[in-house]
Amino acid sequence: MTRQGQGGLILLVAISAFGAIGCNPNAREIQTLKLHKQALQRENTKLAAQLKDALDEQDTLLRELEDKDAELAQAAEQWQDAEDRAKAAEAIAAGIGGAPTGPTADGWTATPAGDKITVGSNILFSPGRAKLTDAGKRALNGIARDLTVTYSGRPVRVYGFTDGDPIRKTKKLWQDNLDLSANRAMAVTRHLIGQGVDTERLETIAMGPARPVASNSSAAGKARNRRVEIYAIR
Repeated sequence: MTRQGQGGLILLVAISAFGAIGCNPNAREIQTLKLHKQALQRENTKLAAQLKDALDEQDTLLRELEDKDAELAQAAEQWQDAEDRAKAAEAIAAGIGGAPTGPTADGWTATPAGDKITVGSNILFSPGRAKLTDAGKRALNGIARDLTVTYSGRPVRVYGFTDGDPIRKTKKLWQDNLDLSANRAMAVTRHLIGQGVDTERLETIAMGPARPVASNSSAAGKARNRRVEIYAIR
């Protein structure tokens, strides 16, 4: 074979090899997968940024909710203080000066507004719930007897209180602490009615985290603040 013929053969083999590589379907598939991977990485980066923005917004909303809860608690406390002052003024004007009258039932405390009994929410309810426990029902049965015997005829006021922690775990059930305290106070009121206390005597008030009796900085303090207070009004 001549040199010219050999050169042509080598060139033909090189072209054939190049064509085999360029037309290899596996190479095209690998390139496609690489491009797809890069697109997914870009999308993942974009979604991660969106998630971070959403979490930042959630934190901002939670802080705003806590501020609103505090404002609401302060407003409720101011309202209650104003009502107490008005009732005290009425008592003074009537010449009774808020002095205790009649016997005080066991477990109750005499106050200027009337005799009061406090029941912890840990007895009345499961955490984050407004359905009475069996122990809570038994405690309220005794209170209902006091209201129908010792305090017969007196107006009755039921206050629901919570601690200062914002609602988180049961957010699907309650809008905020005021909502939870309202449902708990109403559950107590309904049970008292079921035990024979006249509906016309009862008033139900939700206080949320207002008027704490202990600091919300400790678990023990929070437990004391989660409560229901029942007054037999003078």
